[in-house]
Amino acid sequence: MRLTGLRPILVAATLTAVLGTATPAGATTPAVTAQAQAANAAFLAYAPPPAGGAGALCLVDTGVNVNPDTQPGLVSSSAVDGGSGNDVDPDGHGTTMAMIAGAAGHGMIGAWPQIKIVSVRAATTPSPGQEPTFEFNDYTDGMNKCSTLASEYHIHAIDLALSSTIPPSPDQAQSFANAVGVAQGQNVAVLAAAGNQPGAVEEPAAEPGVFAVGASTAQSDALSRGAIGSPCNFSATQGLTFFAPGCGIDEADPFTDEPTCCGNGTSQASAFAAAVLVALMSYDPTLTYTKAEQLLVSTATAGNLNVGAAFEADGLGAIVAQGTANIPKAPAPTAASKPAAPHLSVRSARWDHGVLTLTVSGLAGNELSLELEYPHRRPRHLSTLNTTVTIRTARPRLVLLRVMMGKKQLEGPIAVHPT
Repeated sequence: MRLTGLRPILVAATLTAVLGTATPAGATTPAVTAQAQAANAAFLAYAPPPAGGAGALCLVDTGVNVNPDTQPGLVSSSAVDGGSGNDVDPDGHGTTMAMIAGAAGHGMIGAWPQIKIVSVRAATTPSPGQEPTFEFNDYTDGMNKCSTLASEYHIHAIDLALSSTIPPSPDQAQSFANAVGVAQGQNVAVLAAAGNQPGAVEEPAAEPGVFAVGASTAQSDALSRGAIGSPCNFSATQGLTFFAPGCGIDEADPFTDEPTCCGNGTSQASAFAAAVLVALMSYDPTLTYTKAEQLLVSTATAGNLNVGAAFEADGLGAIVAQGTANIPKAPAPTAASKPAAPHLSVRSARWDHGVLTLTVSGLAGNELSLELEYPHRRPRHLSTLNTTVTIRTARPRLVLLRVMMGKKQLEGPIAVHPT
């Protein structure tokens, strides 16, 4: 199986994260991320330490590289093939998941910076110039590795953020179920990304006993319209009842640790939700994994993760209050610094003989960011100040449009299918 990065190629496994929009060097790290704001989780990044210490999240992924945001919490790094635990994905998928869960606040701040990360690289180390590969059995091998480390590092959850479009064989499904049973027998939850293709939940999130997480909107413009929590246009939704922030989220580059804008993917949603579950079980050591999952689901707002409500429901209101009091106060914007409010509208979107022409209105002097998604190649990113854009390109299956002011996303994304 070939790891196909951030595009819906119908092969064995795909990285369920969509590339974010690059942000210029020197951009500031937000004290409260878009995802924390959307999930009522801002307090968690500033909460006091749990009395018994922080628990761990085991990431079965492409590995995790050490950078200023991962180094403080990365307590174990290994690989199912016995090699290095470094990230083998050229886009740094596993490293990004570790940062979403627990980045220390250098390039970004994670859901819970106190969390411990146990990284298990399940993807193969590729030959030079090749992508890493991932087989269904690697989910099982990765979970089994997590289980051998569970008591040593106080692992409370396993996150499987790599999704597959190919179902397992009966033998593979049984081995996977056995591994889930072993983990849950150690009071460890198993979460997985629901998949980045609209429709049914993908593997392994579709397997029994796995807590599937879909992606919902987090961008600040959606908050102003009361639209927080709408499923992201790429997320699996069929039969899915639980979502966490997964589009328009704040991230940092996994290699440079520079802040980036507008990451997208059910991978990010699952990593964020998994970190919250680990935090709950750390602050309340009496919780079983089933009770922790139930808390997340029962307190969700219209199916969307509500971290503050989950903590309150478990009698941890004091943690919410202390964390909230510790949130750094942002200076109030002056009238002169307030940008004009954009109202992005797509007038036309046409692809003809290798040329894509887009005409929009409502930029209000801001930058237009374009993300072109293709069936069988990496996304392409462009930005412009023009309201009419002409691009020579293969026909994209989807174009995502956003209005940007530097790092800040002011409007979007708006999904366009060129005619």
